[in-house]
This record gives sequence, structure tokens and C-alpha cells, in this order.
Amino acid sequence: MKVWALVVDTWREALARYTLLGFLIVSSLFLLVLTFALNLDIVDGSLAAGSLFGKAFDLHGDTPIETVVTTGESAFAAMLYGLGIFLAIFATGSQVPNLVHRGTVDLYLSRPVGRTTLLLGRFVGAVTLVLANLAFLCGGVFVIISLKTGVWNARFLLAGGLIALVFLSYLSFMYLVGVLSGSTPLSIMLPYAIYIIAMPLMAHQHIAAAMDSRLAATVVHGLYWVLPKSAEHGRDVVQLVMGKGDPSWVAMGTTLAFGAVCLGAAVAIFQRKSY
Repeated sequence: MKVWALVVDTWREALARYTLLGFLIVSSLFLLVLTFALNLDIVDGSLAAGSLFGKAFDLHGDTPIETVVTTGESAFAAMLYGLGIFLAIFATGSQVPNLVHRGTVDLYLSRPVGRTTLLLGRFVGAVTLVLANLAFLCGGVFVIISLKTGVWNARFLLAGGLIALVFLSYLSFMYLVGVLSGSTPLSIMLPYAIYIIAMPLMAHQHIAAAMDSRLAATVVHGLYWVLPKSAEHGRDVVQLVMGKGDPSWVAMGTTLAFGAVCLGAAVAIFQRKSY
């Protein structure tokens, strides 16, 4: 019951600060634009003509609609991977800084709830908040495309689940930054920085080979294995939608391990920190 109360409190805070409303508006605008921008002319199970944002598709003969749908959904999945992570980080970046503000944290700690339960309860609340918004965004794209084409590619929804799992790692890192600094800007900027820095590390073997010292090469390899695998997950999202492969378990395992370590460190520091 204590955890449920903290989850409800997280949602109330998101509503009071218009965070949830902002996420809903951005997602709704994206879905509205997609609804009117995507136009398809399907004849006998093949795409005869189509346009997106007024630009006609380049078709060669009668293109099976299933091929068009999976290709288009893979592009949208890649877009939602970046957009979903961006919006989710922005929506939850203030969770811990707001919690540890003097006065607020005193009020929470005066209640009969342990510090670990308090932090993890807020974490669960943030997770439910983001999952609901990602479900609305990804589910909305899925429904719009499926209704317009008649092709229901459930792998697109699995890709949405993969995006949510990747975000859990970044949320854990944000909680660690928030406990250490109490700063909302840092809690938002640092996850974005890691997301961008980790992108080129997919080619860590080539980068390390170009280094002029063994130490620098070791640092590059170390960063690759420690940080979340931003590029690999983006690739996996696309491949999953197109049915061309399963997600990399190594990439997912190391990314979730990064999140678990960050969340564990955040809980340990929060337990000992004086407020």
C-alpha cells in the first residue's frame, strides 16, 4: 500500500506540474499529423500509390502492402526510439530533485516509510508514468497505420516494449544523478549526453584501433561495455519491426546492468545522505 500511495503521488505531481499534459499534447500532435499526412491507395493487396507529408512514395511495380507497412513502421519505430527516450527523460527528470528539496524530503521522511521504499516507490511511479505515455504514443502509431493499411504487425508493439526497457536504464541513471546533485538540469542533460556519447561506441573496435595508446583504447572499450548501447538498441528496434532478427541479448543485458548498478547506488546514497 505504501508503494501504491507513492505511485499515486507521482502521478499527482506530474499532473500538478503539467508534465503529463505536455507529454500528452506532444504525442497527440504527432499522432494527429501522422493521421492526415499518411495517404495510401491499396488495390488487391498491393500499394498502388501513397504519400507521406505530401511526398509520393517511389514505387516499382505492384508493391505488396505488407512490405510497405513493415518498412514504414521500421522507420517510425526508429523515430519513436529517439522521440520516446527524449520525451520520457524530459518528463521524469525532475522526479528526484523535487523529492530531495528541503521541506519536501522532510515531509516524506516524517512519514512511516523507509527511505528505500520511498525512492523505489517514486521509481515505480515514474516507470508507470512513462509506460502509459509510451503505450499511448506507440499504440497510437500502430493503430493508425494498421487501420489505414489493414496490416496488423504486432512486432511494432514489441519494439515499443524494447524502447521502454532501454528507458529503464536511463531512468535509473537519472535517479542517481538526482540523489547526488538535486539538480533537475543535470538529471536531464547527463542522460542525453550519455545517449549521444554511446552512439559512436558501437564501432568501439575501430575507434580503439585508431588510438595512439593502449590506455586510450582500453578507455574506449571500457566505455562501450559500461554505458547503455544506444546505437545497438536503435538497430534492434528496426530489425524487430521488420522481422529480420531478435534484439541483442548482450546489448540488452549490459544496458540493464548499467541501470541496476545506478539504481542500487542511488538507493545506497539516499539511505545515508543527511537531509
